[in-house]
Amino acid sequence: MSFDVRPLSDALGAEIVGLDLSQPLSDDDFAKVHQAHLDHLVIIIRDQKITPQHQCDFSERFGPLMPFSETQLSVPGYPHMTMISTKRENGEFIGLPDAGIMWHSDQSFRETPSLGSMLYALEVPDEGGNTGFANLYAAYEALPDDLLEAIDGKNGVFFTGRFREDRPDSGQYKQETRYSPPQHHPMVRTHPETGRKSIFANEQHTVGIEGVPDDEAKEILDQIFTHCERDEFVYWHRWHIGDLTFWDNRCTVHKADLSRMDDPTYVRHMHRTIIKGSKPV
Repeated sequence: MSFDVRPLSDALGAEIVGLDLSQPLSDDDFAKVHQAHLDHLVIIIRDQKITPQHQCDFSERFGPLMPFSETQLSVPGYPHMTMISTKRENGEFIGLPDAGIMWHSDQSFRETPSLGSMLYALEVPDEGGNTGFANLYAAYEALPDDLLEAIDGKNGVFFTGRFREDRPDSGQYKQETRYSPPQHHPMVRTHPETGRKSIFANEQHTVGIEGVPDDEAKEILDQIFTHCERDEFVYWHRWHIGDLTFWDNRCTVHKADLSRMDDPTYVRHMHRTIIKGSKPV
């Protein structure tokens, strides 16, 4: 199959044009896609017309799929595929309407975080609903010496909740730790395939630093998050129907623009799969 890989920004991201994932993908073509993903961190495979089974099959070529805790939001018949949707039935959202409200790396709060995520756009708004991606290789390489010293060799504490709202002494923290206890991962990790180092911390799920007092950890993390979100590290993707976007959760963070969530005409409907990775080192 003939297809092109075209960079989208200086920071990260590339589009793949001419690839049809409804058809069998040869090992050589898969290797080309895989390398594009490693090189560009985020790939957007354009103009797809695929079924949930096609998406699962393609995702599983990279690794096993990770389940999502809220199985009622899964695509019927596909327990490892989650609906990201603002659509409602009987007044209730049929999927996650506000996924990506903060910068984060999917499933980074797990003992074994994810390799990457795939999101397939079925319905998108004419305006808004974009997704931002930040390159944490580049953010690591540009870290000031004092911030590098503050996190190098340190483990971050990762949890399902948010730093400011889910403090260790809060009821919400205690409730959620019952099914997903906090995990400790290196804040500077080495990518298992490329060997490159990146920051591994994110605004939504990194809630502290092992061995560092809360107030000091908060100050360090705030500086890290602000640094990682600088414009020169970020690409904002404007969605089109048929886009299948695949990003590397090991070296990026992402966030959705949900500024139109309260607009009743705003519709954003997508299918997401998440691929299991390896324990960060």
